[in-house]
Amino acid sequence: MKIKRSSFVISFFIFLSFIIGFIFNEDSLGGAKQDYLYHLDYFYKFNDHFFKTINNYGLDQESNSVRNSPIFYILGSLLLKIELPIIILKFLSVIIALLICFTFYKCLVLKYGNKNSETYFLISTIILLSPTIRSLTFWPYPFLIATFLFSISIFFYLKFEKEKDYSIKFKYALLNTLFLALSAYFTPNYGIFVIIFFINFYKYFKNSYKSFLILLINFLISLPALMFVISHDFYLFNSEVFTISNIEKYNIANKIIIISSFLFLFFIPFFEIKYFKDRFSLKFNKKLYLLLFFIVINIYFFNFLSGAGGGIFYHLSNILNNNLIIYFVFILTLYIFKVYNLYNLNNIIIFLLLILYNLQYTIYYKYFDPLIIFFFLFLIKNIKFDFSKLKIKLLIFYSIFLFINIGKKFIIY
Repeated sequence: MKIKRSSFVISFFIFLSFIIGFIFNEDSLGGAKQDYLYHLDYFYKFNDHFFKTINNYGLDQESNSVRNSPIFYILGSLLLKIELPIIILKFLSVIIALLICFTFYKCLVLKYGNKNSETYFLISTIILLSPTIRSLTFWPYPFLIATFLFSISIFFYLKFEKEKDYSIKFKYALLNTLFLALSAYFTPNYGIFVIIFFINFYKYFKNSYKSFLILLINFLISLPALMFVISHDFYLFNSEVFTISNIEKYNIANKIIIISSFLFLFFIPFFEIKYFKDRFSLKFNKKLYLLLFFIVINIYFFNFLSGAGGGIFYHLSNILNNNLIIYFVFILTLYIFKVYNLYNLNNIIIFLLLILYNLQYTIYYKYFDPLIIFFFLFLIKNIKFDFSKLKIKLLIFYSIFLFINIGKKFIIY
């Protein structure tokens, strides 16, 4: 693979910024350092009193709240067992971040062919500008490993799609299942995406024993984690940033509107004004009336509380002391996706899963960046874009996004 000088120079400066961030302990997310230091104690607890810690993990939410799988802290405690400093995790996280870039590159080649390998290389390095990837590398967090394992599961799913041989397709389906399950053991949210993968596996294998076997393996792999999560109740329904009623906690309208704004944000690099103008239409029909009804219902029930995340558009709305901006972005997102013809069964299932993926009340960017980019590139159907433009747009987008996240600590709302 030959790399043009311009791409090499850009990639060099991205890597350089990543190294500088590592040296100066960058926390562009704003809460990564706090999360790391808060959970640091668990490495030592698992090292000193493993069985006591695992039995009590997450049960005492008042004195020691926790919202993460214990797997990451158990593995981290092994470093202490062999008398290595816990700071080694930071160096291991750097390797994992680079592996995410490598897997991302391999997925691009697999999905779109190797004609644009130089472009794929640049896009893959741009991932290192992600505030989430950077912050959770410099302040180690289980979500980084989960994202890496999830990217591998996507790779094997793409292998499944490309492969023609029946038995080999089954092997890739099993590998996808395995790595997806592993990612969910680090961050349980990822487990919800088994639904979209299994639906597509079932479409191919239909009612054969292979479909049943994939379903059985999914169940057996996930059973220990499900039993632990349910028995300890630390992840799905507990540990919120403040006390809220069940009506507020389970208000799906909040998630739909906020997460739609996230989709809009990460769709910006894929958006083309010319394409939108050419297909823009306000022809009233049953589908449009249904969309309008959906919009009105969600806006009516929206009551998201400040202090629980929400993203840039929600915070801009708070500055104006109303929800006009977040409502406008929500409506615009739904209409843009209509213009781009993205409303098909596959994509609607993915959109719904992204809602269910965030079961807790709090909604932060870090759980969707760069995940939504992965979905737009590899799993969303009918999306159209030009790679020559996309690489520039992604570079500009992530540069600005990183700059905003670094600068937000200096903003007083």
